[in-house]
Amino acid sequence: MVTIEQKIILFSRLIYQIMNANFKEVLQNLESEHDKRFEESKRDIDMQVKKIISSAHKKRDLEISKINGTLKINEKREHMLEKEKYYDKFMAKLEAYIKEFVKGEAYKDYMLKLINGIGLKDSEIKNLNLFMTKDDYSKYSDLLSNELKKLGYKEENYKIEITNQDIIGGFVLEDNINNFKVDLSIRSLLEENQDYIMKVLFEALERVK
Repeated sequence: MVTIEQKIILFSRLIYQIMNANFKEVLQNLESEHDKRFEESKRDIDMQVKKIISSAHKKRDLEISKINGTLKINEKREHMLEKEKYYDKFMAKLEAYIKEFVKGEAYKDYMLKLINGIGLKDSEIKNLNLFMTKDDYSKYSDLLSNELKKLGYKEENYKIEITNQDIIGGFVLEDNINNFKVDLSIRSLLEENQDYIMKVLFEALERVK
């Protein structure tokens, strides 16, 4: 016959077994849930890491692109500055050469061709002003005056004066009454042909390199 004490012991063992079995099941469920959450968290973390890395790469690429862009801009700027230096040196030498030319004998023929090549013959201009440098005035004012007379101009129809502008050589023709002006100075010739001079100079520099 089973006593009460034995029943209590059997009941306790049964409870223990039930609790032990439930505990294992709960523990397994918890472990399974934990594993599931861990995998989900891991995926989320991986995605975040990928986003961070991708963002970092984009920022890096953007910075590299900016740096490369800046380097290219600086390189172009330095290249242009170098070209400008060559151009300035070339123009300084060219002006020095022209100033020597203006002092020589060939310049006289240049002035004669200039005054006779601009279509002043039989002109109806009655108030012509011709401006030239101080040195040219002292050397060639009489020469140009004679040429104007040959072209049909009377002394009262023209004036030859000294200009205050640095025109290097040549002359400037003006008629304020008819709003007429022709700049045949060497300075104007250089300025008008600046693009062509730069083109020829830079092409020559590229061939040297």
